[in-house]
Amino acid sequence: MRSARSLLLKISCFTLLATAVLAQGTCDLPQLQHQQRDAATLQRLDTAWSVAYLRGDTNFERCLLTPDFGEFLRNGQHKVLADELASAAKNRGKNLPIPVLPKLTVLIDGNVAVLYATTRFVGADGKTLISRNVDYYVWRGGSWHAFFSQQTPVEASQR
Repeated sequence: MRSARSLLLKISCFTLLATAVLAQGTCDLPQLQHQQRDAATLQRLDTAWSVAYLRGDTNFERCLLTPDFGEFLRNGQHKVLADELASAAKNRGKNLPIPVLPKLTVLIDGNVAVLYATTRFVGADGKTLISRNVDYYVWRGGSWHAFFSQQTPVEASQR
């Protein structure tokens, strides 16, 4: 009986260790390599995030976004990481075009960074929409992670 428990314990430990090693390897992505605490790195990551979303690359998003990620959409809805991943997953296999992304303004203060820009896009009704977008990042464990995002519509009177 004792040897069976010992064997079970060893198998459990091995399984936990293997799971941890595999989980670490899933974020060893080219887009996440060579990060520095600078504007160029943050602009590159934010662009990679946009591309990952349009391609349905939820693995990249899981690696870039914090577990407590949150966002406010243009319509005021509050969403969390699971919502972001589900929304991105719907784009998988659609081969959506990658738009010209706006130049981002980057502010860095210690371990926190804010990236913001004004975007213009055509809505489902064919009208041009303008939105102010901001993404918040935190430097943890030698890399940047997005922890919040907000999209604010710009009304015609504010243009």
